[in-house]
Amino acid sequence: MKVIVNECSHYDVEAIKTKVIAALNKLSFDFSKLYNAKVALKPNLLTSASPESAVITHPVFFKAIVQIVKQHGGIPVLVESPAVHSLQRVMKKTGYDAIVTEEDVLVADTSDYIVIHNDAAHHFKRFEVPKILTECDILINIPKFKTHALTHITCAVKNLFGTIHGMKKSQWHIKAKTKDEFAHMLLDLYQAYCTDNAVPKTIVHIVDAITMMEGDGPGPSGRPAFLGVIGVSYNAIAVDYALSQLAGFSIDNIPTIIMGFKRGLCSIPQNIDIIKDSEISGRISITPKEAGSTKILGIPIINRILKNLLVAKPLPDPEKCTLCYQCKQICPVKAISTSKDGKVPWYDYSVCIRCYCCMEICPESAISLTKPLLQRILK
Repeated sequence: MKVIVNECSHYDVEAIKTKVIAALNKLSFDFSKLYNAKVALKPNLLTSASPESAVITHPVFFKAIVQIVKQHGGIPVLVESPAVHSLQRVMKKTGYDAIVTEEDVLVADTSDYIVIHNDAAHHFKRFEVPKILTECDILINIPKFKTHALTHITCAVKNLFGTIHGMKKSQWHIKAKTKDEFAHMLLDLYQAYCTDNAVPKTIVHIVDAITMMEGDGPGPSGRPAFLGVIGVSYNAIAVDYALSQLAGFSIDNIPTIIMGFKRGLCSIPQNIDIIKDSEISGRISITPKEAGSTKILGIPIINRILKNLLVAKPLPDPEKCTLCYQCKQICPVKAISTSKDGKVPWYDYSVCIRCYCCMEICPESAISLTKPLLQRILK
């Protein structure tokens, strides 16, 4: 099992194309498969954010992949569904609309879905994914490498979650309330993509990690940080592992990687062949903020008593909040309501399941994590 990590220091279309093609050649990717093929491209377009914020897959990175597909005779199809805003609005705000027009990229309607199955799932055996994928021959997953309050990182594994249509994503946080449950759900979805014959059999992951995100990711509350690489692999867990190592993350804190190894969805680390450019000297140290374990939230009595003691809660900042109520709109359990003080939305923390969707989507970076009460007492 191979992961190719190539140095790439800036967002230049030709430079990115050269590095990506070189990486795909090292993977023995058959470029002839692109000829006359419909190729689904899945970037990360979480919300209307600037490319420099590291919230989204950089539009120049996306454009480079589009041009590679077209140069080899393929038909690119954008497959993405932002959480709150329409795809059209997010494309306009991020510059994707100009690329789609210029490069004649088809844009999929993700509200038209099919059900794919995973009979070997840990828990969740069926998922609604865009019907357009049944018409595509290849899926190229183009995630942004970012920190994430719940899953520690979001990269190739979690980016496939973005194919689930709009607000339906937040409902999965009700079905999978804890960090471990949510990670297993993401892996169940990934395994479904790998095994269900209705979706493309060729899936390749090409990660934008030229700039990545640190801090309170994956939304605007996080901070961009330079990593200067792209990662390419046929296995999502393997590329997530390789980039997390490079960034200096503790793999033990990343549930999708640890569980992915245990479930046999990826070779053990010793069997992953990580091929790096000679220009990449070693690790850097970028540490995401730790939200605290949400495992206790699966136990109802413990949930009520100890949740505020042990698990970080999202807290809006009255200096930044504009009362746009996107947080209220996305909250899967309706824990957020109209402001009682005219400054910030009101949170019912006894209902809040600590999914951090509100923080992820806040356009003003007005929501941050507070340390759990017990941590503050023991400090």
